[in-house]
Amino acid sequence: MIKVKNTGPFKILYNLPKGINMVICIGGRGGRKSYDVSKFCAKSATIDKKRIAVLRDEKEKIRESILNEIFLRYDTANQYGHFDGLYDKIESGIREIKTGSMLVFTMGFRASSKEKKSNLKGVSDVDVAVVEEAEDIRSFQKFSTLKDSMRKPGRLVIVMLNTPDINHWIVQKYFDLEPVLDQEGKATGYFKLIPKKIEGFLAIITSYKDNEFLPADVIRDYEGYGDPNSHLYDLHYYFTQILGYASSGRRGQILTKVKPISLADYVALPYREIYGLDFGTARPAGLVGVKMHHNSSWMRQLNYLPKDTLGIGKMLCDLKLTGKDVIIADSANPLDISKLRNGWSKSELTPEDIERYPRLIKGFHILAAIKGPGSIESGIRVMKGMELYVVNESVDFWTEIRNYIYAVDKNEQPLDEPVDEFNHLIDPSRYVITARGRLF
Repeated sequence: MIKVKNTGPFKILYNLPKGINMVICIGGRGGRKSYDVSKFCAKSATIDKKRIAVLRDEKEKIRESILNEIFLRYDTANQYGHFDGLYDKIESGIREIKTGSMLVFTMGFRASSKEKKSNLKGVSDVDVAVVEEAEDIRSFQKFSTLKDSMRKPGRLVIVMLNTPDINHWIVQKYFDLEPVLDQEGKATGYFKLIPKKIEGFLAIITSYKDNEFLPADVIRDYEGYGDPNSHLYDLHYYFTQILGYASSGRRGQILTKVKPISLADYVALPYREIYGLDFGTARPAGLVGVKMHHNSSWMRQLNYLPKDTLGIGKMLCDLKLTGKDVIIADSANPLDISKLRNGWSKSELTPEDIERYPRLIKGFHILAAIKGPGSIESGIRVMKGMELYVVNESVDFWTEIRNYIYAVDKNEQPLDEPVDEFNHLIDPSRYVITARGRLF
C-alpha cells in the first residue's frame, strides 16, 4: 500500500471543504507550491484515477512545467514497482495501460506566443486542472473559458503563481489588500494578500517561512535580500519574490504616488480642461484630459486606440471640442498638427463627413508640445512634484502608471530616463502639465 505523507499548509488539498472547486496557491519563492501540488496530482492520478490537465499560457513552454515535478513524485512512489504494468510514463504525461486513457497530460491556452485565442478543447471531462505560472495569463476571460469548460462533477482548478502586481485580475478578483507599512508607519507600496470570502474558493498563501526543508544557506540568501547590510539587498525583490507581497507597480516605477478619483468627481472639478495628444497609427493615439489647480493635476483617458489624422479629427468632433479648447500635441508630428489646426478642404472629405463633422473644415486650437534636450526628465520631475490624480475608470492609464519605469544600465542600475513604453497617455499628460504658463 502506498501512503502519502501530508504536512503543512497543503494538507488541506487532500480533504477539501465541501463545495471548493478552485484553489489558488500563491506567494513567494521556496513556499513548496510545485512540490506539494505535484505530489497531490501524482496521487490523484495513480491512486484515485483522476484525469489531470496541466496548463500554461503557451503550449511551447509545457516542457518547463510542473509535469517534471509530477514525474519525480511518481518515480518516488513507484520505487518498488507498484505502478509497473498499470501506467506508462511517457514524454507528454502518464497513461493508464488498461484503458489507454491519459491520466496526466499537458495543454496550453495558446499553441505559441503568436496566437491569441484559447485552445482548450478536451477539458470537459478533466477532474483537476492545474494552471501554473498564472501570472503570465493577464486575461480573466481566457481563464474563465477554461473554468467554464470543465463540467465534470467534483472538478477542481488549482492555480499556481508567484504573487503578481495589484493590477492582475487574480489579485483584484480574489484578494483584498492590506498595506505593508515601514517602521515609521508609512505606506511602502506593497500589500499582503487577504483572501476574499468567495463561495467555492480557497487560497493557500506560502513563502519560504512555510518550508521546513529549505537549506540554511538558501534561507540566508533569501533573508539577505531584505537586509540593508547584506550585499544581496534588494527590497523590491525581497517583498515581491521572497515574501510574496503584491506591489503597486514594477521595479523602478516612476509615478508612485498617483491617487484615484472617480469620473464623476473629475467632471465636477471647476477647472478648465486642457487636452494632450500623442499620435499613433500602429500604437495608441493617446488622448487625455487634464485639469490643474495650483500644484495639483487631475487626468483622465479619452482614447487609447490607434488612429490616423482624420480619425483623430473625427474623435475630437465626437468629443465636441471647439476652437476654444486647447490641445497640446506631440511636436514630432508637425504635419499632423498643421492638418488638425488648419482643417481639411471639402474636396478631402466625403459629403457624409462634411455634414457630420463640420469642425473638420474649421480645424482645432492645437499647439505643439515644448520639447528639447532633457525635456522628458525635467517634465517627469515636475509631475513627481505635484499631487497627481487619475480617474478610476481610465484602465489603460493605470496600466501605464504601474508599468512606466526607469531604464537601467548594463549593470542593472537605474538611469534618470524612462523606458520608452507604457507612455501613450503619460506623455501627453506631461505635454499639458509642462505647457502651463507657456502655451496657455
